[in-house]
Amino acid sequence: MTRKDFKEIADAVRREVVADDERKALADALRTYFKSVNPRFDRERFFAAGGL
Repeated sequence: MTRKDFKEIADAVRREVVADDERKALADALRTYFKSVNPRFDRERFFAAGGL
């Protein structure tokens, strides 16, 4: 996956998940997975892009 893909997913999480606790749980799960498949994945940047 590319940075563009990660950005689009973070934007979708921010747009589509209304409840803050659900958005945080989903973002946590996604960023853990993304880090496992891409060692250069920036977990904090993803979290910020998701609006958290």
